[in-house]
Amino acid sequence: MADTIFRTKVTHETQTTKPIKVTEKTDEVVTANVEPPYTEYATIHNHPFTVDYFQLGDTWQDKYGGFEKEVETIEGYFKRRIQQGELQDETKAVKEHLKKLYKLCSIDKNERVTMQIEKLAAYMEFINKTDDIKFNYKKYGNW
Repeated sequence: MADTIFRTKVTHETQTTKPIKVTEKTDEVVTANVEPPYTEYATIHNHPFTVDYFQLGDTWQDKYGGFEKEVETIEGYFKRRIQQGELQDETKAVKEHLKKLYKLCSIDKNERVTMQIEKLAAYMEFINKTDDIKFNYKKYGNW
């Protein structure tokens, strides 16, 4: 007979496996510091963005010495620009636009806040009136 081997002895070596790391799940909620859109800022914070920008506090609505009319004018200006598509609906875009308006109206950051607000409100009221004139001219046509 031939010395042929049909079977060989197989040894079962145990495979070494790495232990699986089990991490515990926590119920922590990660809150991101995301600014809301400009048009929804007042509903979330219970006051307009302008109040926070100029740091007016709680007295901005005071009948005697408050800035309710000016804040309303400034807010209306920016909401109108957003509706017309000239500005993005973000507080960051409004801040950038305010920087441009500061240069345009020659407002110094070192001026008193009351002067800054008054100048901005006067300029924005003027722009809103001229926009109304343009709108009516387009609406009713040439005369």
